[in-house]
Amino acid sequence: METYLEKLERIETRLALEELNSDFCHFLDYGMIDELAGLFTEDAQYSHGARVSRGREEIRRLFDARAKGKVRTSRHMQTGLKITGQNSRLAFGKSVCMTFACDGPPPVSPATVFLVADFIDEYRYCPDGRWRISKRHIERIFTSPDNKGPIGLDTTTNTEGKMLS
Repeated sequence: METYLEKLERIETRLALEELNSDFCHFLDYGMIDELAGLFTEDAQYSHGARVSRGREEIRRLFDARAKGKVRTSRHMQTGLKITGQNSRLAFGKSVCMTFACDGPPPVSPATVFLVADFIDEYRYCPDGRWRISKRHIERIFTSPDNKGPIGLDTTTNTEGKMLS
């Protein structure tokens, strides 16, 4: 049977991981690249399809390139966080993220879903007392017809010059 302190630690961890995922979406949507990169461990792995970024600095460069020289409007909505294998230093999670995205300023019309994906995560509790993402894999579930794949592969634009997810 779980003790009071174990229960409290589990609840605190859950709240911290929910906030971590909310921060990821918020920082990404508002172009807060330094804050976004800070959500990952130094040795993190971030993958989306065949694209794999290793280390916080490589992840930062990926998001810098995504935002460079263009107006990008996006909103990411993450929900359904299921945490498994949790202990005081390591946890695993899976959640769903729905993305609306467009190259251009708001308001965007029509509002259509660009991507629905599973986030498959490993979280690590770091020496500074913060939980961070040590691994994130994005698995595509539903895509819009104009979503040609993750940025950072062979090209970052499709034939119409639109930025890819």
